[in-house]
Amino acid sequence: RRSGADRREQILREAMACFAAQGFRGTTVRELAARVGLSEAALYRYFPSKESLYAAIIDHKMAAVDIVAVLRPVALRRNDREFFLELAREIFHRVESDPTFLRILYFSALEGHRLADPFFESRVKRLREFLTDYIKQRIEDGSFVDIDPVIASRAFLGMVFDHLNVRLVLGQTEAYPQPLDKVAETFVSIFLHGMQTRPAEGARA
Repeated sequence: RRSGADRREQILREAMACFAAQGFRGTTVRELAARVGLSEAALYRYFPSKESLYAAIIDHKMAAVDIVAVLRPVALRRNDREFFLELAREIFHRVESDPTFLRILYFSALEGHRLADPFFESRVKRLREFLTDYIKQRIEDGSFVDIDPVIASRAFLGMVFDHLNVRLVLGQTEAYPQPLDKVAETFVSIFLHGMQTRPAEGARA
């Protein structure tokens, strides 16, 4: 017999797999109960509704250390290559270690329900704003060209998440077998090449 905590963890794990494969609407409580060897009534003793299961998954993800908390001390050093490398690697590591959650977030958006809003507000939006503020500060420092920091931050995150989408959502892992560290270094080089200011020709001479 499983303990209550073990059974709860098993239910969450199976729910994540179902939500990632079929979406929230496509997953039934009956199916979840069968996957964990419980009756529907028994499953409801752990989670009173499908919505509460989804909320528990979000809460579990919210309990992890925020990427912004990891990046804040790096940002203070104003080493742009180090900062963007750490950002890309952190996103790659987190998403690749649990690709089901990325699919759950996309299903949430496609199905038009708002159960993932707390995660988007507290994590995704916060990361975008943090990155935008960093780029804005580096523009004011004279280290980056004068460009819209909102668009610039979306451009960098777009490169990172496009790579994850192709691999983990579209399943084209064999088409992009490069090590993630190498991918991160390439994206950072491309981004900084377009962002960093350079001395004038006369100054270089």
